[in-house]
Amino acid sequence: MRLSTLHKKYVYWFVSFIALFVILLSIYFNLGGFEEIQTAVSRNNKYSLAGKEVYGKLTSKEEHFLFEEMKGYIADGSLTGTLSIVNYQDDTLGEYESRRFVGVLLENEMSMIPSGLQVLEIEGQTTFQAALTMHPLVMPNSEKVENQLKLLADERGLTLRNYTLEKLYNDNSVIVEMFAK
Repeated sequence: MRLSTLHKKYVYWFVSFIALFVILLSIYFNLGGFEEIQTAVSRNNKYSLAGKEVYGKLTSKEEHFLFEEMKGYIADGSLTGTLSIVNYQDDTLGEYESRRFVGVLLENEMSMIPSGLQVLEIEGQTTFQAALTMHPLVMPNSEKVENQLKLLADERGLTLRNYTLEKLYNDNSVIVEMFAK
């Protein structure tokens, strides 16, 4: 039985759709899209960050320039540490507003801080961490990661503070940390 031209067209479309689906699925797999979020509990953490706070729209240009400025401090050796962002979940923020502290998580307590930068001290008895090692294109959104950390805290009977610390590494991995009250 020979296929009509119309049936051949449908078969070609179906095979093309399946091939495209398999290609996209393999790309997603190779980027780490099926990797689990690794969570852990840590105790007695104290961090010092040098940077600046930014307040305003979620995609503000000011935040982008501040991010690039902090990367520049690391690149030229003015600061040694890990690029980090503190995201505040403030009730006074509007729907498309954010309050963030963009800075460098200092490796040494005795670092020379360039003028114009603030130093933020964060300390926590118990912290909950999520390690994201997948490519940024397939990383879960921050809401999903925060919910997973909140579940981990709930299992231990703890409540969390209203901010997260994101440590951004050169290999595109991210550690998100939330602090217990």
